[in-house]
Amino acid sequence: MRAVDLFLLLHAVAALKCNVGRRQALAGCFSGAVGLVAAPSRSRATGAADELYELVRTRRPSQWQDSERARIDALVSEVVAQNAPWPRTGLFGKWRLAYLQPGPMGEGVDRRIPFPEFGFNEQYQIFSSGRVTNVGEVLGPAVRVEVKGDLEELDSSVTRSPKRFRALIDDGALCAGSACAPLPISGEGLFDGVYLDERLRVGQNLNGGGARIVQVRVE
Repeated sequence: MRAVDLFLLLHAVAALKCNVGRRQALAGCFSGAVGLVAAPSRSRATGAADELYELVRTRRPSQWQDSERARIDALVSEVVAQNAPWPRTGLFGKWRLAYLQPGPMGEGVDRRIPFPEFGFNEQYQIFSSGRVTNVGEVLGPAVRVEVKGDLEELDSSVTRSPKRFRALIDDGALCAGSACAPLPISGEGLFDGVYLDERLRVGQNLNGGGARIVQVRVE
């Protein structure tokens, strides 16, 4: 079967070099399970991060028009340029993919997995202490792919963005409800956390072409 884009991630664990059976594939990361629900908006000082959050918090990557992208890309660049402080435990939780900014040469996140991608699907990442789970819906929340692995902070002395991480993927599954069939996926990927606050996360793929993802916290 011809590999087609399904994975993202990356976020946060983007463009992973994966072994699927005997074939080498790159799996980026993606992350599913509730619909377009973001953490409630709250009153805060205005700024690039606040505007970016308000614009992306109820959107999927498939919903953006070309005419909207210039403003979003400008806001992403502005928040990344802040080199903001990195809250050490701020990554923990569940994040939904809202926007994908291609890399400098137009690259997206390489996520070649032999399942179709539909615009109504959600993609999530779930971070906990030392672990990451990437969830990508295949047919809405009823059918999904889950990819899990260890998450390593490369330099604990770095307290500002960009913050570099390594993901060591060791488990994959195709799930329908609570029933899951294993997928032989493993690999290693690098990504930078380039912005993080309690509602908004921006990550950058290092294994591929430098694509950035914008995620909003849902849990």
